[in-house]
Amino acid sequence: MEELGRMYGIQVPKTIIEINGCERVGALTREFQAKRVLIVTDAGVMEAGLIDKVKGSLEKEKMSFEIFPRCLASAPLASVGECARLIGGRPFDVIIAVGGGSVMDTAKLAAVAAAHGGDVSVVLEPGKIRNRGVRKIFLPTTSGTGSEVSNGAVFTDEATKRKIPVFHEHMWVDAAIIDPALTLNMPPSTTADSGMDALCHAIEGYTSWKANILTETLTERAISLVAGNLRVAYAKGSKHIEARYKMALAAALAMIGLRTSGSYIVHSMSYILNNKAHLSHGTACALMLPYVMEFNLAGDMERFARVAELMGEKTDGLSLREKAERSVTAVRCLSADVGLPRTLGEVGIKEGDIPEIIDYVFKFHSYQIENNPRYVRREDLERLLRAAL
Repeated sequence: MEELGRMYGIQVPKTIIEINGCERVGALTREFQAKRVLIVTDAGVMEAGLIDKVKGSLEKEKMSFEIFPRCLASAPLASVGECARLIGGRPFDVIIAVGGGSVMDTAKLAAVAAAHGGDVSVVLEPGKIRNRGVRKIFLPTTSGTGSEVSNGAVFTDEATKRKIPVFHEHMWVDAAIIDPALTLNMPPSTTADSGMDALCHAIEGYTSWKANILTETLTERAISLVAGNLRVAYAKGSKHIEARYKMALAAALAMIGLRTSGSYIVHSMSYILNNKAHLSHGTACALMLPYVMEFNLAGDMERFARVAELMGEKTDGLSLREKAERSVTAVRCLSADVGLPRTLGEVGIKEGDIPEIIDYVFKFHSYQIENNPRYVRREDLERLLRAAL
């Protein structure tokens, strides 16, 4: 067996998956022997009242807490720094992040920066990170990024206008509470964006060059969960707690699986598209995913054929190539059904932007190029991007 000679590693924080599980946060914080807590969130979460049960649970345990409600989309470094200064200036024992990927990433990065005297530049050079910082409990309010079960974060460096991913062992959270009830009233657009992000994590992880038996076990289930539940969650999610539950589970499984193998060029292109076209991360990934899959089919026909089956495509009687091609069709149909753009032209990207995108990918994301299931040359990426226009 080819698996026998390989080494695998997997790490997952303590994770609770439960409807109304947010009500356990006070007791969990007490287990950590905390006395003073900082809730990190954003204005939208505050306005939606999603931290009310979290506050109530902390109050039940007579826990002192403050709230930092100023997280911003894409976690700009300035926002991270503001949060880090607050953490460094108070004797907080635990940070509780309640929000989507940007909130959770801000909390991770701010905790690390605060542990280094509030110096946010440490996240620009992860090799300099030495201290873990205060303990962290994360409660996601979207079902997509999987940041709650990852040691990674993505921030925006305003000076260079780049979105930069960072990974470090000191960025693991101490506990994650995945409560589908917190996602129940997520707007359709956010449901679509985050759900397709989860699907992208699962498909990239499953078909990446470094995919292994752990990846397969986790991402196969994630793919089928997204395919079977995203449309319902998008159409009328507030009435379908089961669909919300399964999407929350899919997001976690997809990220855990992705961390055992790694993403590839869908993600590397998404970062620059976030900035150039002002797209959210999930939408950028969803837009590029079918085009990249089409290019990558030759790299692993069998896996892409299996993706088609996992997404519910009827493949009986088809050739292996035809089955693999059905995976691309399935992703395109799902993305269209949840209202996401299908071409780069729709979001304002022009032919003249292509050289800049290619330069960015090859300069900053060579590790993701290596992880792609098919060799990628500059001319390949140019053809792919032209097809996406």
